[in-house]
Amino acid sequence: MDEDDEFEEAGTGTPLSAIAEAFEELSSNLPRDLMLKPFCDACSLVSVLFGSLGIAFKFAELEYVSKVRDLEEASQIFATLNTILDYDVRNHTVRTPGSLSRNLRRVRQGLDLIRALFQNFLST
Repeated sequence: MDEDDEFEEAGTGTPLSAIAEAFEELSSNLPRDLMLKPFCDACSLVSVLFGSLGIAFKFAELEYVSKVRDLEEASQIFATLNTILDYDVRNHTVRTPGSLSRNLRRVRQGLDLIRALFQNFLST
C-alpha cells in the first residue's frame, strides 16, 4: 500500500472527501459548460465547512447558504452557469442585487474563502 492509498482510505466517507469527489466530478466535465444543478449540489456540501469555523463565520455561512439555495431554485429554469450569465447580461441585471449572476459571484467568493483558509491551514 503506497502513501496515496493511505490518504484515500483516511478520507473515505468524510465531508471533505464528499466535497472533493463532487468538485472532481464537476472538473471532469470541463471545458464544457458547468451544469448548474451539479454545481449547486457540490456547493451545498461546502456549507458544513462554514459551520465548523465557529460563530465568527456565521454571517458568511448564512449568506453562502442563501445564495446556493437561490441558485438551486434557478436550476429548475437554467441548465448551466453560462445560461445564468447570458440571461443577466441580456437583461442588464448583472450588477443588480439579488440577480443570479451576483449570487453566483457570492458563492464563488465563499468557495474562495474556504480555499484560502484551507491553504493557510496546510501551510502552517
